[in-house]
Amino acid sequence: MCSLLWASVVVYFVPIAAQTWCNKNYLPGQPVVPPGGQFQYDSGLSAEPLLVLRCAPILTPYIQSEDFEAGILVETFVTHSLRYADAQRVDAEALGLEISVNSAGTVLSSASVPMNSSTELYFPLANLSQAPRMQPFEIDCMASTKVPTEAFLEPQTFTATTNLTYLPQPASGSVTKRDGRTGALLVRAAESSDYQPVFPFGFYTSFDGYLDSNLTILDELKADGFTIVHPVPTFGDLEALERVLDRMQALSLYLVYDMRHTYHDSDALEAEVNHIKHRPNLLLWYTADEPDADGSQSLDATLQAYEQIQSLDHGYHPISITLNCADYEFTAYAAGADVVMPDTYTIANDLSWSRKYNTSCSPDFGCCGCDNCKGELEDVARRLDDFAMRLDVLGWTRHRAVWAVPQAFGDSEFWTRQPTGREFAAQVILSVNHGARGIMPWIDPTTEEIKTVAASLARTLNSPDVKRVLFSPLASFESFVSGRVDVGRWTIPDASILMVTNLNEHAAEIQLPSLNWRQLVYDGMRWGEDGKLEFEALGYGVFISSVPSFVVQDPLQ
Repeated sequence: MCSLLWASVVVYFVPIAAQTWCNKNYLPGQPVVPPGGQFQYDSGLSAEPLLVLRCAPILTPYIQSEDFEAGILVETFVTHSLRYADAQRVDAEALGLEISVNSAGTVLSSASVPMNSSTELYFPLANLSQAPRMQPFEIDCMASTKVPTEAFLEPQTFTATTNLTYLPQPASGSVTKRDGRTGALLVRAAESSDYQPVFPFGFYTSFDGYLDSNLTILDELKADGFTIVHPVPTFGDLEALERVLDRMQALSLYLVYDMRHTYHDSDALEAEVNHIKHRPNLLLWYTADEPDADGSQSLDATLQAYEQIQSLDHGYHPISITLNCADYEFTAYAAGADVVMPDTYTIANDLSWSRKYNTSCSPDFGCCGCDNCKGELEDVARRLDDFAMRLDVLGWTRHRAVWAVPQAFGDSEFWTRQPTGREFAAQVILSVNHGARGIMPWIDPTTEEIKTVAASLARTLNSPDVKRVLFSPLASFESFVSGRVDVGRWTIPDASILMVTNLNEHAAEIQLPSLNWRQLVYDGMRWGEDGKLEFEALGYGVFISSVPSFVVQDPLQ
C-alpha cells in the first residue's frame, strides 16, 4: 500500500483483484459468458445517397495575442453506408454546397464547395469575440445544396456543430496545440515564438527504483533523440519526483503526466493537476490506464476526469488514455480523451492459451495479454484500423488522435521472451503507417537492442525533413500490403516519405520504381536491380525522396 501526497491530500492505493478482464471471465472454473459492450453501428446500405457534414476547429486551442485568425475544417461526403448516424438523404441531382460557418447568429465565413470535399474556412478571431474565455465557443456549420434549375428541387439544408477554444495566455506553463487536420501536437520551444509539430516518441518509464535513483537516465534519453518521458507511478518519493521533473524541464524533455491511480478521486486529481499544470514542458495528461480491462471504475470515469481536468487546466493540454480491450465499451471510454492508445502485446504470446491462468482464450473467455489477438504483428495494424473506423463512425476523427504502445517487454506473465529489435521496429512502422501520431512503448528499462532501435526511429521521425511531410495538411497518403510487406507513403509537392516493414520471418521483396530514395534508417533490406526492394526476415526502412510519385507492382502477380 502506497500513499501520494499533494497539498495535504493523501490517497491510498489498495490493489483490487478484478474478476473479469474486458468483461470476460478468465479464471479456471468460471463460466463462459459473452462480454457484451461491442461497438455498434448499422452495416447496411441506403438505396438513396446520404450526405455527411462535419466540421472541426483546425487548431485547438487558439490563444490570445498569438492567434489572430481561426479556421474551421468543413468536410462533406456522399455515401450509401448507414453506419453514420448523422448522415441525411441528399438529392442525387445536387451540384454542390453553399457552406457557412456561424456563431451566435453571426456568419464568420462562407464558401461554395463541391460535394465530397474538405474545405478550410478562416475568419478573424475578433469577429468571433472581442475577448477570449475559458469556455468553448459553439460553432454552427450550415450547408445548402445547389441544384440545377430544371430539376425543380428545393435546396436542402444540413447542419453540424463543433466547439472552438479561444483562451487567454496562460499565466505560466505551456500550451500544447492539436492540429485537427493531421493529428499532430504543436509545441513552442523556449527560444521560439512559433509552434512546431513534435513527434512524441518516448517510453513509459519506471519511476520507483529507476528514474528516482538515477537522473542521468534522462540525459541519456535526451541524447538518444527521445522527445517525451512518461514516468509511471506510484511516485513513492515526491522529492525525487520533483528532481526528475526539474531535470526533464532543464533538458526540454516533454512530460506525459500519469494519474492512473488518482484520476477517479476528484480531490487527488485537483491537487495533482494544480501542482503540475504550470510546468513549461508538460505535453499532455494521462488519466486511465486500461480502464476497459479490469472494470473497476464506472463507464463514465474517464469522461468525469476529462471534464474536471478541463475545468482546472482549461484545455491548455490534451488528455490521453490507453485501452486494452479489442472491443469493449470503446465509445464510453474514448469520450474522456483527446488521445487514445491501444495496448496490443502480441509478440512471443500464445493467444489461445493463457500461461498465467492456465485456461483457454476466446472472444468470450480468458485473459491472454492481448485481447482477441491472433499472435501476429498484423494485430497491431488491425487494432489501430479498428480504432480509426470507430472514430470515423462517431464523427471524432478530427477531435481525437491515436497513438501506439509498442511492446518493449517480455519474459514474464503471458510472454515468453522480449521482442527483438526488428520486431520492435515493425511495431513502430506498422503503427505510423496505420495512423499513430505518437509512439509510447511499454516499458523502460528494456533491452539495449530495443533502446538502440527506438532511438534511431525517434530521431528519424523527429527530423525536420520527415515532420515537414508527415505533418503537412497537404500530404497525400497511400498504403498497401503485399506478401506481408506493409508500405506507407506520404507525399507533398516536393518530397515523399516511404516507410516499409517486412512482417515475415523469411525473406521477401516488392517492386518499386527507383526514385533516388535516400535511406534515413533501415535494417535487413536493400535496393536490388530495377527498383526491387529486397528484405531479410523482419527487415524495415524509412526513406525520403524528392520524386513525387510511384506505381506499385505486386510481386505476387
